[in-house]
Amino acid sequence: MLKFPDFVSPVPYPLRCHAQEREVSRQSEEWLLSMANFSEKQRAKFLTLNAGLLSGMCYIDCTFDELRVCTDFMNFLFTLDDWTDEFDTTGTRGLAECVMNTLYHPYTYHSDTAAHRLTKSFWTRMKETAGPGCQQRLMSTLDTYFQAIMQQAADRGSQNIPELEEYILLRRDTSGCKTGFAFIEYAANIDLPDDVIEHPIIKALSDATNDLVSWANDVLSYNAEQARGDTHNLVCVLMNMNNVDRQEAIEQAGELWRKTLDWFFECRKVVPSWGPEIDRQVALYIQGLEDWIIANAEWSFETERYFGKEGHTVKKTRMVALLPQRVCA
Repeated sequence: MLKFPDFVSPVPYPLRCHAQEREVSRQSEEWLLSMANFSEKQRAKFLTLNAGLLSGMCYIDCTFDELRVCTDFMNFLFTLDDWTDEFDTTGTRGLAECVMNTLYHPYTYHSDTAAHRLTKSFWTRMKETAGPGCQQRLMSTLDTYFQAIMQQAADRGSQNIPELEEYILLRRDTSGCKTGFAFIEYAANIDLPDDVIEHPIIKALSDATNDLVSWANDVLSYNAEQARGDTHNLVCVLMNMNNVDRQEAIEQAGELWRKTLDWFFECRKVVPSWGPEIDRQVALYIQGLEDWIIANAEWSFETERYFGKEGHTVKKTRMVALLPQRVCA
């Protein structure tokens, strides 16, 4: 058996959800399925994801149409994650080029692919109201995401397990959280100046949120990932670095997570002031980070991605049986 740390109770922020989440989720699922060319197996797996609920719990105070763009992107990002899991670096590079070309040239670049159609659909709608800084941050962070995913694919091919500091930096990019944080600005109708986003305290809050989301995800998805031999996971890194068993590594990951939550609290206390208007925008951005922390923790037990239909049981017991490793034929 594997026993998990508690990633929910220590978070002091209330769980909220957009009032129109269910309708938006239904429409967004239909949108993605209409363009993604899924097999029946892929379709069935996608419908158990419930990414719309995560989106509804992260972007609460926006309009119906804005939540629809956020949710379309969230569904698209999880689809990218699944696609790249199946690709080598060459396949991932081709996917990245298609998506990035669509972002930079949405009206002139053409490709007869699901990735192009999906990207163009959400991006042209987002551009209608997103500020220029927000748009640039989505493009740059998605580009960084693809670069990191290619490094992850190379590590997977060579069975390389990185050192902890290297892994933390890589994981912040493979998580996709940086793209999700750009949508905090979009959903709140704000556009933070670059010098504010890059301020050490704001960056520390963003990085801490990214780590909290990523590491909780690593621990809760570890069972499924170890069964398929995936080592891009904090638990594997700690096992390898500290020469400990998986349960001890899970406990160490939980300790790192708790220290990072405390660091978020400390940074939260020393946010500087830039004047009334920027301070208003910064407060909304930090609210978005807080929503992300609690939303991810709760959603992990609502989706079937990690625990199938046993999510609510696992949330109560914080225990699962270790899955056997799959043997490739």
